[in-house]
Amino acid sequence: MSRGDNIIGIDLGGANIKFADAYRNAHSLPFPLWKSWEKVTDTIQQELIQFRPARVIVLTMTGELADCFASQAEGVSFLTDAVVAAAGDVPVLIWQTSREFVDPETAKEFPRLTAASNWMALASWAGRALTLDEAGLLIDIGSTTTDLIPLEGGIPMPSGLTDFERLQSGELVYTGGLRTPVCAVAQNVIVEGTSVGLAAELFATMHDVALILEEVSEDPDDCSTADGRPATIACARQRLARMLCSDADLLPEEGWRDIARQLRDRQFEQISASLKRVLDTFSVPPRSVVASGSCEFLVREVIRREPLLQQAELISVSQALGPQLSTAACAYALTQLAVEQRI
Repeated sequence: MSRGDNIIGIDLGGANIKFADAYRNAHSLPFPLWKSWEKVTDTIQQELIQFRPARVIVLTMTGELADCFASQAEGVSFLTDAVVAAAGDVPVLIWQTSREFVDPETAKEFPRLTAASNWMALASWAGRALTLDEAGLLIDIGSTTTDLIPLEGGIPMPSGLTDFERLQSGELVYTGGLRTPVCAVAQNVIVEGTSVGLAAELFATMHDVALILEEVSEDPDDCSTADGRPATIACARQRLARMLCSDADLLPEEGWRDIARQLRDRQFEQISASLKRVLDTFSVPPRSVVASGSCEFLVREVIRREPLLQQAELISVSQALGPQLSTAACAYALTQLAVEQRI
């Protein structure tokens, strides 16, 4: 890859690879890393061709947690080397939770600072929307996880830096709007007045709930579903029916919508429980909430359910950046942080 004047950011996850550049171009690519780790370099190399030549590539990752790697350190090393190989002659710098960019060797030497650092990039950039004396909160709901990051004077103030520490504090909630299995959200639902247990199987995900509730659009070409069938409402009902060890004709359409609403409510309850823990660390309620993520459409309901956020100003990343760029917000944040640091 030849050098140019651009900065390209890469957010390398376990299920998606997201790209953005300093010219506000962006692309998100579904990529199940645990299945295709040997194709990472070639895939990234092909994607980079779509952007203007870069003078530097900036990288953050969460894919090191994929179970194709024996440890996070192994994952960090593999993914760092893969991106360096894809970049060719273009330098690669890696973002760490220490809020700085480092060279590839340093990134591999300190894998705990390199692993799962994309949230810190987003929070560091998103905090710029707040005033210097303002307490705020970033709520990022993605397809897989939810981040609840305290901001003070525009600076992230998390209780921990690793995912383990953030799970402990409630600042990381391992539930998302699309990829989360239904059986990780609830063990039972009410059907015609009776509590019915759900199968502990990956028969359906919250993407099916989103389809049935029409929170997202149908996409017959998208078969990255629990059963490999299209992302349509009809197929989503059938997948959800399997959670009840049955078929879609068990209930009318409104019956499946009712079950989907129950499941989404359970998920909101999970997020709300962690949110209360995070808000307990504030001396005064946040004056602003920055909403972001591929499932940002869920943030408003999270806020509505929390009394301490009723007076908070909502700052929408999707409105600020537009739908395409906001989906790759972490990658775009990297490019802006690189510009600020004169990289």
